[in-house]
Amino acid sequence: MAEAERRLLAEALRRAGGNQTHAARLLGMARPTLHAKMQKYGLHGTAE
Repeated sequence: MAEAERRLLAEALRRAGGNQTHAARLLGMARPTLHAKMQKYGLHGTAE
């Protein structure tokens, strides 16, 4: 499950061109929630 969430976050960031606010909107979550999940999975604002 965790890997699926990580891939979903990475894809949203890719589609948003690394823009965290836009990626959070695509995912239907607040930007601080996205940021916390990015830290959890070691993502850095671009698709990885």
